[in-house]
Amino acid sequence: MAIFEKKWSFAPAVVEHAPQEPGIYALWEGDEMVYLGRTVTGGIQGALREHLEGGRGACTKQATHYSWEISLWPTLRESEVLAEFFAAHKRKPRCNGP
Repeated sequence: MAIFEKKWSFAPAVVEHAPQEPGIYALWEGDEMVYLGRTVTGGIQGALREHLEGGRGACTKQATHYSWEISLWPTLRESEVLAEFFAAHKRKPRCNGP
């Protein structure tokens, strides 16, 4: 799965190279996926910028890396990846809430 294959540093200069297309993205602290999100309108780059600026809360602002997948159906893809994460860990990523 592309979302798990490559991680980039979660820094402003690197986020500027993230895609502007819709899709899903993951935020990581080291090897732990702490958040999985999707874009509904706008692109992955804009959503990542919001997290960097703290607009989505303190939990995700602490991420060290990010990854992404472009998707025509981001809502469906997000639910698939969350289901796989839940099956493996018996919980959601910690910044996705209870």
